[in-house]
Amino acid sequence: MDRQSKLAAWRDWRNELAAMADPYTEVAEWWKFVPLVNKKVDPWRSELWPDPWSLVLGGEFCPNAQGLGMFYSCVLSSVDCELVLAMVEEVPRLMVTAGNKLLNYYDGEVIDMETVNLQILQTWTASDLARLVKV
Repeated sequence: MDRQSKLAAWRDWRNELAAMADPYTEVAEWWKFVPLVNKKVDPWRSELWPDPWSLVLGGEFCPNAQGLGMFYSCVLSSVDCELVLAMVEEVPRLMVTAGNKLLNYYDGEVIDMETVNLQILQTWTASDLARLVKV
């Protein structure tokens, strides 16, 4: 798929997202299937995070890039969420939350945050990352 087709496909999917019955599960499921690499996005250095279009065009995603991509997908579709930096089993992870829900890209599900052992270290909203996401 060429660059323009990749961005167009992502845009078309996002345009339908807000109207879906369960956009959070849809986002978690979609991002579960991206091609994975070991490390692409450093969760500690937000100043180095790619903008949404660069992330999608890059085509390589580590778990932190998946979390960032899920956040971008929701924000650009006007689906309410937050991006969090959380420690999960002593590993820092960028993840998306919506109220008490956690979007789980490992298995494409939305789970209750009360059932997960994690420590949230930092939280971002769309306005916090306005330099990356123009909404």
